[in-house]
Amino acid sequence: MRSPLVYLTLVKLKNQLKEAVKHPAKLFYVVFLAAMLLLTAIGGRDTEMELRPLSELTAIMVLFYSLMFLMTFINGLNGGAGNYPMFTLSDVSMLFPSPLKPNKVLFYGLTRQLGLSLLLGFFLLFQYSWMHAAYGVGYLHLVLIVLGYALCLFLGQICAMAAYTRTSGNDSARRVVRYLVYGITVAFVAGLIYSCMPKITVGANSEEMLSFALYGALDAGAEFLSAIGVFFPVSGWAAGLIGGVFTGEYVTAGICALLMLAAFAIALLLVIKNKNNYYEDVLQTAEVAQSAITAKKEGQPAEVTPKKVRVGKTGLDKGSGSSAMFYKHLLENRRSGVFMFSKMTLIFMGVTIGCAVMYSFIFSDEGDSTAAFVAVFTMSTYMQMFSESMGRFSWEISKPYIYLIPEPPFKKLLWATAETLLADCVEAVFLFVPIGLILNIGPIETVLCIIARISFALLFTSGNMLVERVFGTVRSKGLILFFYIISLMILAAPGIVLGVLLLSLELLPGFIGMLLGIIAANVPVALLVMFLCRNVLQYTEINGR
Repeated sequence: MRSPLVYLTLVKLKNQLKEAVKHPAKLFYVVFLAAMLLLTAIGGRDTEMELRPLSELTAIMVLFYSLMFLMTFINGLNGGAGNYPMFTLSDVSMLFPSPLKPNKVLFYGLTRQLGLSLLLGFFLLFQYSWMHAAYGVGYLHLVLIVLGYALCLFLGQICAMAAYTRTSGNDSARRVVRYLVYGITVAFVAGLIYSCMPKITVGANSEEMLSFALYGALDAGAEFLSAIGVFFPVSGWAAGLIGGVFTGEYVTAGICALLMLAAFAIALLLVIKNKNNYYEDVLQTAEVAQSAITAKKEGQPAEVTPKKVRVGKTGLDKGSGSSAMFYKHLLENRRSGVFMFSKMTLIFMGVTIGCAVMYSFIFSDEGDSTAAFVAVFTMSTYMQMFSESMGRFSWEISKPYIYLIPEPPFKKLLWATAETLLADCVEAVFLFVPIGLILNIGPIETVLCIIARISFALLFTSGNMLVERVFGTVRSKGLILFFYIISLMILAAPGIVLGVLLLSLELLPGFIGMLLGIIAANVPVALLVMFLCRNVLQYTEINGR
């Protein structure tokens, strides 16, 4: 074979297939995903819902693509080629010293990056059911949406690398690029708000008129995004390309395609013509990614040292013994996040509120907020399951210090999780108050939503304890995650069954019965699991640390 890069790519694919065959758990995971995908596709076939205009789907793509593009670009501008490096450490060892032209190696990295972008868009295939029900989306349409997402993410990483290499070593230039991106984003958001404001102002006289005005504002916002938002750099162009194909606006689709090609050519030219060797720029990113992979294989959390830390006041000044962990966690949150929330939590909250807007838009013709609420609450709970797994409790038990505190293990366990539960309570308020306003939910239902959210936080925290107590000696992080998901599904089953039962019996109006059933089952189950796992911090050998 003439090309060593083609040979390297084929060998990597062959080794990945061999690895999958040697590990049946990975095959089981693939089969499980395929079965869930098939179930989603079959469940979305038959529907009697009136179809919404496809321009709304274009507006949704503009919002989603733009969120992912901005995250990718800003992260890449701050630290290289985004969260998913263009080259692995093995590529650095084999390709960088080889007598290959840097441009060929770069094209190899770009091809690999495009493949990763396609894999990251795989989860969009699971959205077929509601997209088909609301917009009549077919399988081909969904594939095009995934392709648009992959192109958006791919171009975001390439543009980030171009900006990073051109501003490397010059903080002022990097700050100018960052402010330019923020300025363009703020301008588009201001235009979106301006297009919605007249509808809200007209309906501000009464509650009923305000409700209709909010739906009118959503219509105006969707019209703005589908007409003007498609010209937002890169992400808007990707949405305009796919949306133009859907709606038959081929002129708009062609313009967006040309703009994307131009952006790709300019970014690639900036990287190739850069006076600095891009090898040095991607080396640090590859090393950080390799350290994360090594930590994952060893069953340890990856050590990530932020470049900028807001120090402010030093010292705890409060707490003694195990209670010092609570104030330590609060201090770490203040330095690394915003208020009590991490950046990932803020992203999850933004996505959930955005989905609430989207579902209220989709189900507005039915005149019933129950379906929209169930969809939003289910999705937010699913995302909460993963956010809880990344809490500070998992980091704390990986270190020896918590085991050395001369206090009862149950007391240490409660203080180690106190910050997580407090943050979850505040998060529930900040999340479901705006969701209640968006979905036009009453104050009683909103309060119950907050309590149900807290009950799931308590349940998922107890699930963390259960997994550490039973499977703490398992070193594979993938197996730990699998056991964690299965355990949470079992723990949440009583609340889900009771909630669905009370919802179907219609003993209480709306979804009040469902929330009460969830709360009534989650809290006792969580407290029981916590009590049974109270000695998880008795010996460090239990967790294999």
